[in-house]
Amino acid sequence: MHQRIRHSIPSLFTLINLSCGFMAILIADFHKSSILLLISLLCDSLDGFAARKLNATSEMGKELDSLADLTSFGIAPAYLYFMIADHSSIWHYIAPLLIVIGSALRLAKFNLMPPSKFFSGLPTPATALFLIGMFLAHHYGSSLVNDCLQNTLVYICIPAFLCLMMISRLQMFSLKSLDKNMAKNKFHL
Repeated sequence: MHQRIRHSIPSLFTLINLSCGFMAILIADFHKSSILLLISLLCDSLDGFAARKLNATSEMGKELDSLADLTSFGIAPAYLYFMIADHSSIWHYIAPLLIVIGSALRLAKFNLMPPSKFFSGLPTPATALFLIGMFLAHHYGSSLVNDCLQNTLVYICIPAFLCLMMISRLQMFSLKSLDKNMAKNKFHL
């Protein structure tokens, strides 16, 4: 495979990730935006996989991936989280900001760390996946989720907790930590 094409494949997945994240913001619909963010999650997995398999990793790709992840797993979910609130207090503006700040700090920290089989802190895609679940529950009228989100304390505590988990040093599960011998993966599974 031509080297330029080989090096472009991971970036193509990254740009699809970024595009879906931005479109999720523009569409601003809990159901459609959640589907776009799920596509972003898939593309985020595929860009790293393609880069490793094609031996096409680069500093440019790493930085582009972080910018795409901040958009798709930080800014887009924060905007959708903002849309859930009734905006009756300053806390309804601060809570989504915590998602953006936590995501930016997490991604910057990740870029400075040496490669590891584990994540240090909650990855931004995992945070987004949790929030996507909330958006879909809200969209489909879950009284439990909607009642919780109407409580200002709960509304602020959810992103505060996610922010703290993203910037924490807790060792988190990564697919890279799985052993080829499935018997050795009991703890992870």
